[in-house]
Amino acid sequence: MSWIGLKKAINRAGTQVMLKTGHIEQTIDKEFEIEEKRFKQMENNSILLQKRLRSYLESLKLLTNSQLNIGELLNSFYGNEKPDSHILENPNTGESIETFKNLTSEYYATLNKINNETVKDLENPFNQTVLNPIARFNSYYVEVNEAIKKRNNKLLDYDAMKNKLKKLLETPKIELIDQDTKFKELNKELNESETKYMEINNLLKKELPKLINMRIEFFDPSFESFVKIQLRFFNEIYFQMKNLQIKIDAKTKQDYIDGILDDRIDEVLAKMKQLDITGKDEPIE
Repeated sequence: MSWIGLKKAINRAGTQVMLKTGHIEQTIDKEFEIEEKRFKQMENNSILLQKRLRSYLESLKLLTNSQLNIGELLNSFYGNEKPDSHILENPNTGESIETFKNLTSEYYATLNKINNETVKDLENPFNQTVLNPIARFNSYYVEVNEAIKKRNNKLLDYDAMKNKLKKLLETPKIELIDQDTKFKELNKELNESETKYMEINNLLKKELPKLINMRIEFFDPSFESFVKIQLRFFNEIYFQMKNLQIKIDAKTKQDYIDGILDDRIDEVLAKMKQLDITGKDEPIE
């Protein structure tokens, strides 16, 4: 920072303190304050939206990856060993263990396809039509905030000059020999600072509403794309799972609908409790 810039920063800091303590009269523009508040609200919302959309994509990846991990465990649960003859079939349904092995293997393959292909097919259009546009829109906030900061600095300079001129006018003439000369100098500086402040202030009051109103036109295509991408993603998962579902035996599906499947699970759990695996009568060494 140059010496002039440093001097201005110090003077503005002093002006801010005096404004807060009420020693300097502050210039207030209600119209600008309303537009600035609207802009800040839009900025906060769109930045949060960008974070949530990025999180949404990561959540889908975590979801499909978790499904894949479950599918892998289910696939290995039945093992690769050849089952014993007395457990080749389920006594309730007549289904062979080998049938379940084939189903879980296909289930794992389906989830692997979803995780490696469906999600990847989703990621590129999601980035191009949803994430990247909002990131580009949010990048403009840096320049706008710089303009607002510059406007606030010009306002501080303007209020400081008004205060200097006011003090000069309140000083008795007998205490100042060249009061008229100083008045002309300060009045000139005041007019210059007012012009600089009014230029950027009026520009922001004109342009901020335009930027705020642009959000609808800008985000509409991305919102439409976001809905279509979700529809496509979940439809693909639905059809892949549906193709797997029809391979499950009709009796198991009907038992699930009738609530009998839960009773069968409870029956198996009850039988497991009756197993004397630990050898209760023998001490554990």
